Amino acid sequence: MKKFTLILMAAAAIFAACTEEGAKTDGGTLTADFTISANPCLVGDEITFEATVSGGIAPYTYNWELGSDIKLEGNPVKYTFRANNPYIIKLIVTDKDGNKAEKRKNLVVNPAEVTDQGSVTLLWANKVVGYNAWSAPAVADDGSVYATTQSNILYKYDKDGKLLWEKTIPHTVDGATTQGTPSIDTDGTVFIGSGTKNGAAKVLAFNPDGSVKWTFTDFWCAPTQTLSPSYNSPICGIGEKNIYFGNCGTAGSMLAADKATGKRVAWHQNDKGGGPAGGVRSGVLITKGGMLHWGGGVYGFFGSAKNAVDAANNSGVNWTWAIWSGSPDKAVNNNQGAIGLAKVDGKTCIVGVISDETGYGPKVYAIESANGNVVSTYYVEDSPAMDNGSVAVTPDGNIVATLNYSNGQTNGGIVVVKPTSPTGTKVAEYRVQEKVSCTPAIDAAGNIHFATESGNYYVVDKDCKLLVKKTLKNLVQGDNRYKETFANLDAAKVWSSPVIGDDGKVYLQFTNNDAAKKREFGAIVCFTVPQCSGPANSDWPMIGQNRRHTNCEK
Repeated sequence: MKKFTLILMAAAAIFAACTEEGAKTDGGTLTADFTISANPCLVGDEITFEATVSGGIAPYTYNWELGSDIKLEGNPVKYTFRANNPYIIKLIVTDKDGNKAEKRKNLVVNPAEVTDQGSVTLLWANKVVGYNAWSAPAVADDGSVYATTQSNILYKYDKDGKLLWEKTIPHTVDGATTQGTPSIDTDGTVFIGSGTKNGAAKVLAFNPDGSVKWTFTDFWCAPTQTLSPSYNSPICGIGEKNIYFGNCGTAGSMLAADKATGKRVAWHQNDKGGGPAGGVRSGVLITKGGMLHWGGGVYGFFGSAKNAVDAANNSGVNWTWAIWSGSPDKAVNNNQGAIGLAKVDGKTCIVGVISDETGYGPKVYAIESANGNVVSTYYVEDSPAMDNGSVAVTPDGNIVATLNYSNGQTNGGIVVVKPTSPTGTKVAEYRVQEKVSCTPAIDAAGNIHFATESGNYYVVDKDCKLLVKKTLKNLVQGDNRYKETFANLDAAKVWSSPVIGDDGKVYLQFTNNDAAKKREFGAIVCFTVPQCSGPANSDWPMIGQNRRHTNCEK
């Protein structure tokens, strides 16, 4: 049985608490309960357990079992845990006549927090309206920066963080939001998709001055369907003449449009007239070998011949291959995780991280671009399912994948995998009690940058030795320029991905993590770390391949 399955079984047992009543006596039925001073708690915290008893005959004796190995007597008792884990806490109370009562509860002991270390210099920070999920900043050739949030505003800043303009992306469907990531063409045109509610999808092209060049709404669905598209988190792939994108909503589709005019060029359908189920959830990638690739959520991944799409003359085109759309390898959890491209044994492959029906945990995979053959898979068996984990590629050709975590376990963080055939080989890992939902970024020295939903920024070297850890809340609130601006920041939740500029500057978005306020505001920050001089010279060093997010093979 796989290790991850055993962890799930243990977790299920832990959450099954039980109470046993003692025998009835002249003092009434003996019952016991207790309180835990902190749950969950951290390794190194002193925890107090205090019992309450009713019924039975005094005096009472109190026996505690903290997990399988720790036994204490008395009431109350204190204990400092030295290992992170879920624990079953068992209290046995015995009265004067030997009657017993039991009570069990579960306690989660999380790892001690990693202390801030290393140097991070904040260059500028700007507050933005609304919640940020998967959208990452994009950096133009002149150093200007584009960013958006679910508030449907596209922001443009100069290289020093001065706001140049902000433009609203209007929707006719209530509740529609923007989750797309901007991508920038060589002439400065910015493409971005928007509209998360069915029927609200659109793709816009903005000129550098903020004027709208064109708006695309000419989506497609199979003749038997009712068109109701939505645009979640993809990045537009930028080709020589066309851009490539997709929608979810009704069955989903992948489309091409003339990037100068926004006129529809092609859409995808199978030989029976239906579209690629699931649509496009992870961006459309373009290979030098002339293939287009995208992920369709639970419906797996697709490969399509680019020349057939470009020559379609506004008609439907069959995709070349599809994979992981059925059991047992059905891609049950990869809804928003961006994919990348990498050379594996000289072959261009799409690479990423998903979960599947086998239940082994996330798998880091490489699939041959030309034919959909699986080249390598590596299961991270001790980490739970991932819904939007992602990858970057190191200069050595290794895949860096981000991970989820389990309560009480240091099984989040990142893992570095060499995509050997057929199972892959783990090279290194940095594990924390935090969920990493972003795409990592690799710098010129091979260091790995990533941020967590807990609001921390990490830099580790290629062997996963920690170089930098910074709490983002402390970074902005500790700067006198921004202390007042971000005084009401509770925690900096990061789903967005770090972007490394050519000069080594790092750009990142986060959102306020307070449940009652998280839709109100977020931030875009620009900072430097001494170890980073620019992006890695690798196949896929960051989300979208480069700072402009063109989604093209290098």
